[in-house]
Formats: sequence, C-alpha cells, structure tokens
Amino acid sequence: MRSVADLVEEAALRRLVGPEPYADGLRLADAGAVRLVEFTPLTVVAKVADGTPAPRVELASKDGELAWRCECDEGITGLGCRHLAAAGIETWRSAPARRP
Repeated sequence: MRSVADLVEEAALRRLVGPEPYADGLRLADAGAVRLVEFTPLTVVAKVADGTPAPRVELASKDGELAWRCECDEGITGLGCRHLAAAGIETWRSAPARRP
C-alpha cells in the first residue's frame, strides 16, 4: 500500500490543489506553520497556523489513493486548499527517504 508521503509528491499535490494554493502552502510550510500531530505511513494529522483556530488537516492513504479533509471553508467544500498543500509538503519533507 502506498504511504501518505508517496501520495503527496510535488507533482501530485500541485495537480490536486492548483498553482496558487500550492504556492501559498509552500510559503506556510517554509515559515514553519505546520505542526504534525499524528504521523504514520497511512495517516497524517496536521495543524496549520494560518488563522485562529489553526485548521486541522487529515491525510490518509485509502486503497492507494489520497483521502483528505481540511476544516477551512475551502476544504469543507472539497476544494484543495493552502492548508492541504502545506500539510502535504511538510509530510513529504518529514517522511523517511524513499528507496528507488
């Protein structure tokens, strides 16, 4: 089964959220705004300090596909948001090195 980190590789994450939310998520991740609350190969829960309260993002590998949820207005409607991008970027960065 593919891990969450495998499912949030840069190209896949860019396709999922789009260019502007990806750029905003990258800025959040680079600024240290992402706190990984739970980090396992198949489940990641993060808080993204981008407002009060900090939106909670859940990422999961389900049947080899990325399932996600974010508490922000965009995320609730199902749109890929900057918080999803930030959590995905931080997940990728924090994951153990992958074998080729």
